[in-house]
Amino acid sequence: MTGRRTSACALALVLAAGAGGLPSAAATATPPQITVDPASATVGHSLAVTLTGWPAGNVQLEICGNQARRGSVDCAAGAARQLYVAGPQPVTGRLTLAAPPVACPCVIRARTLDPGTPDNAAPTPVTSTVAIDITGLTAPVAPATANPARLRLDGVTVAPADRGWSTLFALRGAVVLDVDVRNDGPSDVDTPRLSLLTGRPGRATVIADAPEIAPLPAGERRTVRIVVPLDGPLYGRYAVHGQFHVGAPDDAAAPGVAFVAEAERYPWGWAAVAGGLILILLVRQFVGLARDRRLSS
Repeated sequence: MTGRRTSACALALVLAAGAGGLPSAAATATPPQITVDPASATVGHSLAVTLTGWPAGNVQLEICGNQARRGSVDCAAGAARQLYVAGPQPVTGRLTLAAPPVACPCVIRARTLDPGTPDNAAPTPVTSTVAIDITGLTAPVAPATANPARLRLDGVTVAPADRGWSTLFALRGAVVLDVDVRNDGPSDVDTPRLSLLTGRPGRATVIADAPEIAPLPAGERRTVRIVVPLDGPLYGRYAVHGQFHVGAPDDAAAPGVAFVAEAERYPWGWAAVAGGLILILLVRQFVGLARDRRLSS
């Protein structure tokens, strides 16, 4: 009887868990959080920013005015900092408080940057903000607009690497991206512009030439092919930071959308050459041993 009673209890627990009677780990998980210390400072002051519960990967920190309502255009992009989250433990980094392009209410915005791979779709980005009081800030108020952002990214795909001999030996190379961009606004985007930065992940500071973008009518979607050359010799991971801007080049308040993509480039050709040389040496050694056996017999 005791064995039957124990089995019945175990079965009841299993059924309760399946029906939602027991709390699951997903139900009790807390969303990613960001905290800042101190919460009030002047421009140039160093802040301690702590990320808790974020997914593993690169997270970008930005100081933004206007509560970052319009996205990156409200943020001091030049003073952004990246932190790498390796696991579930909280990560703390230092961030120098810079003046955002528009007036407060100000926030520090954290957002994930990790892209997808050529075979997988990019993960859903995670974004969170925390309020920061910037004392003595004199910045223009963000303009009121009924359509704050007209462009939207549908996806970023990293194309396979070129198979040419110079690429195989890492003498030169490029990161080729196919970026799907869409105009969700009620009016045409007459002057879309693209800016690009490249370099190692977390240190993409080299300005790259960007292709010209044709006007994008309202409701249309287009795939933009972007080729970013890389200086050799190449080895490891490379990142490309891009941002589509809308409006005149001198309009700092123009809305835009940003993306980040990463690719790996390794000199596989040298490994093939080394393998071929080793194979030749082995064959020559085998032939020499066979010849010596014939002579000795």
